[in-house]
Amino acid sequence: MNGTVIANGTVITMDPERRIIRDGAVMVQEARIIDVGKSADVRAKYPHANFVDAAGMLIIPGLIDGHNHPAHYLSKGLLDDMEVKRRWSTRLYPFEAGMIGEEAYWGSLGSFAEMIKSGTTCVADPGSFHTAATLEAARNIGIRAAVAPSMRDIEDYAPSSRSGTNRTAAAIADEAEALFKEWNGAEDGRIRIWFGLRQAASASDELCQRVVALAEKYDTGIHTHLAISKADNANVEQRWGARGVERFRRLGVLGPRLYAAHMGALNEDEVETIAKADVKVAHCPSASMLGGFGCISHGKIPELIAAGVTVSLGTDAGAISRFLDMIRIMYLAACAHKDVRLDPEVMGAHKAFEMATIDGARALLWDDTIGSIEAGKSADIVLVRTDSLEWLPRKGHNPVANLVYSASGAAVDTVIIGGRVVMRNRVLTTIDEEELKANVIAKARTARERSGIPEESRWPVH
Repeated sequence: MNGTVIANGTVITMDPERRIIRDGAVMVQEARIIDVGKSADVRAKYPHANFVDAAGMLIIPGLIDGHNHPAHYLSKGLLDDMEVKRRWSTRLYPFEAGMIGEEAYWGSLGSFAEMIKSGTTCVADPGSFHTAATLEAARNIGIRAAVAPSMRDIEDYAPSSRSGTNRTAAAIADEAEALFKEWNGAEDGRIRIWFGLRQAASASDELCQRVVALAEKYDTGIHTHLAISKADNANVEQRWGARGVERFRRLGVLGPRLYAAHMGALNEDEVETIAKADVKVAHCPSASMLGGFGCISHGKIPELIAAGVTVSLGTDAGAISRFLDMIRIMYLAACAHKDVRLDPEVMGAHKAFEMATIDGARALLWDDTIGSIEAGKSADIVLVRTDSLEWLPRKGHNPVANLVYSASGAAVDTVIIGGRVVMRNRVLTTIDEEELKANVIAKARTARERSGIPEESRWPVH
């Protein structure tokens, strides 16, 4: 047994004791972590292992982006500073509906590359069109992914022949089931298929019930958008006679398999309902702040956490967040709620780091495999440099707070997913980054032109 010892770094384990091991080491054999401890002890136990010197670095679990539409990367920059309904109906949805598979592939690959370069090793996709293209991109770059097809059979902001509204709930469910059978467990288990409900307003009772049955049949999750904003709640209530949470409760959708993004417009009773049902939640602070959803100013994320709800962090999409750096996302989650609550002890760096690692893994029903650096878990590991000015003068004193409050994804040096190095010294190893850049630019142009969406600038550009 050779394997690889990553040694001489500070290991932030995220194990149940939340141990931080200075001058620590992680022993990796093939795709798994087999030992964690002090460098001297681990190296002595495995004298013939390959050696990676992580001196001056943090050794952290791979970060988990709990909610992102990867294919939307190509629409980045087309829907900034725009009223929500207008940007959905005249920008995002037409762009999404107009894309072809090749464009969705390169858009997804762009999202995944930006994620990896800032330390993300796992992503949850709630669904777009051309799901197979997104899955192929995940396969090729080497990222871990829980992907759901976009499932809706009721018109929402932008009716489209691709939205599913021209098909029956049975046909949509059958197509999703076929995708599950083809892709779930691919790449040695690195890819998992979930089922999706695009929004509470845009899924019929029949489709909701079929999705619940599929998730139970295949022991997987349901990814949805729920209680996004006050306007979303009003829309659902107007259509279905109940707010989104109550509608899903009546239909039997609420439960441990349900994973709901945003949840920015809950009342106190709904917080209790979500907690009792063990629903998981994805908090996307950058998407809310850019789009004005109100998830921070009016939302109850701290109350959900206090009630015992598992809450992850996500970016939402390159076009919706404008960046995919989970370290920056952690900063927003750690700090924004303090300002709204006038309480500097709300949330904080350590809770945000939990949300991006072990809590994210629990939300994705994957915490037996990822989310922490422990023996037996997958070797999803990130090495973070601490040698630049933002880490000084006490870079070793409080590494989690230093990472969340002072650093960014630019500090990430090496990314390992399932024991495979996908970035080394900030160079992607599984794809050609220059080829990616050229294709992202070209495909973004063709997709925009096909959809007829203008490129607007608030100030004149000469």
